[in-house]
Amino acid sequence: MRYRPWILMLALAAVGLVAHGTTTALGARSTDPCTTAAHAPAPGAERPDLPIVQSHSYRMAGRVRPFLFWITQKNVGSGLIVWRGGDGATAYELLIGTDPAIAPRGVNRWGYIMEDARAGATHVFAVMTTEEEAKMSEVGGRTDHGQAARGRFKAIDARVDAGAVCAATGTFDTERDLTLKDVSGLVRDVRERLTTVAPYDGRLPAGARPGFLSAVAELMEDTIASRRSGGTGALPRLSGRTIGYVHGRFVLDMTLIGVEPSPPAGLPAGFAGQAPLHASFEARSRATGQRYRFELDYPTTGPLVGVPLVIRYQPRWWLQVELTLEPDGARVANVQRTGALAAAWGDAAR
Repeated sequence: MRYRPWILMLALAAVGLVAHGTTTALGARSTDPCTTAAHAPAPGAERPDLPIVQSHSYRMAGRVRPFLFWITQKNVGSGLIVWRGGDGATAYELLIGTDPAIAPRGVNRWGYIMEDARAGATHVFAVMTTEEEAKMSEVGGRTDHGQAARGRFKAIDARVDAGAVCAATGTFDTERDLTLKDVSGLVRDVRERLTTVAPYDGRLPAGARPGFLSAVAELMEDTIASRRSGGTGALPRLSGRTIGYVHGRFVLDMTLIGVEPSPPAGLPAGFAGQAPLHASFEARSRATGQRYRFELDYPTTGPLVGVPLVIRYQPRWWLQVELTLEPDGARVANVQRTGALAAAWGDAAR
């Protein structure tokens, strides 16, 4: 089994990155729904109906810098990864974000992403909040004439099949500012809305991977293989390795900035003996040049090989996010949320 679903948590960074793009990279808007992607599955054809292989929970800590120093809060949100597999097919789901009830200034930044790969085709669906605050003072407290704050979400539904790319994207308003607890209903609603959006179609660029997940997973697998075969001395040769990929209608590059053995400090207890690596990645849009960096610590041996133990991301100069793997016992508490994610697809696909 290849260990690739844990990169889902970082796909949120990619979703945010492509939202800044202003030019179409794959082709013009099509009047016919993706004529060059005739073999791609029809909207709503896939859902994560495969058996659950494994799931992991994460606790999110946040740091904000309102002035000249950082303020840390250990519990501001959560993450949940579910992946499924069988008969050569895989489906991955991620739900991750802040909880405005406990996050500083009521920050509500969250997203859901699903990637389904079967029969040679890859389907990616994602929805996330659109807040793009440049300053901390712009966060939280948004209301409309005393009414509860409305929500705005950006979404993507894309398929890659036989080198053809079909992608529908959109931004949608909701009557209230939905949180990650509302994911099931929002997924159903957004999927229906995207069926009315004229899609973009094009071709997968030469050498590009069909999605963010496959690009980062390949880089991770390279580092794990290098550590196992050549020890730490072989790792520096991988620095700078870049893989192109498509996300919706944009082409991006994923680069391994650097990789080295993880320092014991900052890792969850009990993983120091599993040869963990600390890797830094950068996603860059070819259309806009905008860049996002993130960091991962993950074991290269043991039962959780390739599973991120710690994920670090700084989406704003004043905001840092760190996710830490929860103990195994936390999986039981996520059974209901896992079922909610599956229901969001079961209802939409009937």
